[in-house]
Amino acid sequence: YKTTSEIPTLESEVVESDLIFSGLVGMIDPERPEAAEAVRVAKEAGIRPIMITGDHQDTAEAIAKRLGIIDPNDTEDRVITGAELNELSDEEFQKVFKQYSVYARVSPEHKVRIVKAWQNEGKVVAMTGDGVNDAPSLKTADIGIGMGITGTEVSKGASDMVLADDNFATIIVAVEEGRKVFSNIQKSIQYLLSANMAEVFIIFFATLFGWDVLQPVHLLWINLVTDTLPAIALGVEPAEPGIMTHKPRGRQSNFFDGGVFGAIMYQGVFQTILVLAVYGWGLVFPEHHTQAEIHADALTMAYATLGLIQLLHAFNVKSVYQSVFKVGLFRNKTFNWAIPVAFILLMATIVVPGFNNLFHVSHLSFTQWLAVIVGSFLIVVLVEIVKAIQRALGKDKDAI
Repeated sequence: YKTTSEIPTLESEVVESDLIFSGLVGMIDPERPEAAEAVRVAKEAGIRPIMITGDHQDTAEAIAKRLGIIDPNDTEDRVITGAELNELSDEEFQKVFKQYSVYARVSPEHKVRIVKAWQNEGKVVAMTGDGVNDAPSLKTADIGIGMGITGTEVSKGASDMVLADDNFATIIVAVEEGRKVFSNIQKSIQYLLSANMAEVFIIFFATLFGWDVLQPVHLLWINLVTDTLPAIALGVEPAEPGIMTHKPRGRQSNFFDGGVFGAIMYQGVFQTILVLAVYGWGLVFPEHHTQAEIHADALTMAYATLGLIQLLHAFNVKSVYQSVFKVGLFRNKTFNWAIPVAFILLMATIVVPGFNNLFHVSHLSFTQWLAVIVGSFLIVVLVEIVKAIQRALGKDKDAI
């Protein structure tokens, strides 16, 4: 400011001379408080955050260090400007692009180059943006993410999804939700295929050796009761602990990756062996004398064992590698009522008077029920042993 006794001539040479410095005002557009934590979780999940901005290089680098996008202790140059990027050919940039986590003073064509460089490495690229100049890169990326509040209509139209709150942390929440949904689909498929594979194997060996292990009505009722309610409940399982520490899925991944296919195979074999073993127990240690009664008891034991094994096996499927006692037995409310309801419907066909003739079953003795229960619970024990061995071998590190 300046002090004057008269109104000066409104000319810059007069007004802007002999000024007294009063102070300096600085403004900042700070990052959201939760952004740094979201970046940390993203890195832990195998997702690399890249900052692309039109701001000055020093500003971009300072913000990136505060957010954890680049390590403040890293002596390597992790920031590049648009002018420097112009000096690199596409071939040259493809060789060095991985070392840069921050791009400053960039233009729309630079953003497209950056996205394509990562795609050429086989990576799935998600791009965020809110302006008209972001539209080309949003369209080029595998997942274009527009801003719902500050975003232009052009950027929203070019995007595959729109953030309603313009918050980067929401993207990380969506990633976790997506991983949970994919994992739950895997669990349902693993449960259904392993259970049905056991049924196929049981019928195969029964036919091969001339055994009458199960009646058609038994298979139909088991498929109706134990294959539906638990499978639906597994589809709404909470996310497993540590799901955001797993590596990302590749472009070629499918529902059988991450150990699911192997789990289906060995768990189906275990169920087959246990059911046939209980059936054999009923024949070798009969409670009656006539052949018809012995066969009816053995058939009933096999039916009850198969049904109970599948219900108990649903607990195993809560995680491919982790112990069921670690992931939580009763965290899923839907699962908590699905298993008891399925158990009641299964047991009603055996213990409720009048159903015996309909389902061709008999009343079992205490010893026979004990054999059924022990045989059924062994599926949990055996799978827990296999999981422990797999964890000891580090197989759980390959989970997706």
